[in-house]
Amino acid sequence: MTYRTLMGAAAALAMLAGTLPATAEEVVLRYSNWVPATHPIITKVIEPLSRDLEEATEGRVSIEVMPALGPPPGHFDLVENEVADMAFSVHGYTPGRFSLTEIGELPFTHNNAVVNSLAYWNTYQRFMMDADEHEGVRLLGLWTNGPYQLTMYGDLLTSIDSVEGKRIRVPGPLVERVSTALGMVPISSSVTDSYEQISRGVINGMFQQLETVWNFNLTEYLTHVSVVPGGFAHSSQYLVMSNAAYERLSEEDRAALDELTGEALVVRFAEMWQAEEDDAIGKLEEAGTEFLEVSEEVQAELRERLAFIEDEWVEAANERGVDGAAALAFYRAEIDRISAEMGVDN
Repeated sequence: MTYRTLMGAAAALAMLAGTLPATAEEVVLRYSNWVPATHPIITKVIEPLSRDLEEATEGRVSIEVMPALGPPPGHFDLVENEVADMAFSVHGYTPGRFSLTEIGELPFTHNNAVVNSLAYWNTYQRFMMDADEHEGVRLLGLWTNGPYQLTMYGDLLTSIDSVEGKRIRVPGPLVERVSTALGMVPISSSVTDSYEQISRGVINGMFQQLETVWNFNLTEYLTHVSVVPGGFAHSSQYLVMSNAAYERLSEEDRAALDELTGEALVVRFAEMWQAEEDDAIGKLEEAGTEFLEVSEEVQAELRERLAFIEDEWVEAANERGVDGAAALAFYRAEIDRISAEMGVDN
């Protein structure tokens, strides 16, 4: 073959290659995980999400669950700084960073995680997304889990005086204000520290959803549960992705991810949390945990003492350029609408 013939063939191959569709790059998204590998966050949400994403992208995109690349409160920064591509965390773990998300933590909303989460997501999108509290990352969804009830060792909330002075683990600033308003002594820590704290007597109890009491093996030390409708508070949680990781995806694969996140992800997490909560309540009852539905008289006093929390949130929202009163009214109306549509009582 002459040189001229060889060069002609090479040019023809190059032209042919230019007409073929580009093959999308395979992307493995690094998910930093700080909960136990067997926790339902992983087994019932993240791993199924990865399988669905792989299927939707024909194997081009997957999620790799990695051991924690930092402490729970640092996971937003891990993603923003591209140490991890994706992470789950709790807004309350970084006090002062998020204020608008506290609407999802307010007391006396709804016991059902799906009702609360959809109402919260709809409200956040309509009123607060433009405030860009999650600047620096891509917010894939936010939601709440089951309501925080008061769990203690050997004590029940029979009156406000009955809990005065109790040392209570709090996960964030809103629950700290609840504890302080009830005369308790708040001790701030993440849930991963709770077993050591309660087993050593550092704390007398926690405001916590009941699935955590079961899944973190705390039943020996959290023997009594005091329950109010809609909970004393809620945990606002989120999944974020680095902007760089999102940009690495092809347009087609971004669309596939978008379909699986947002409201779809909110429902996936909320349904998991509600199933876990229902299951945990049954197991705790079988294990001998004592439950008390707080009396209407004490509930009325609780609502009076904690009313300032909503007022403070409205004021904080207004300072961020959000109509706090309108957002709160919309959130409450969404709770009523969604609970009625689902046929779920509080």
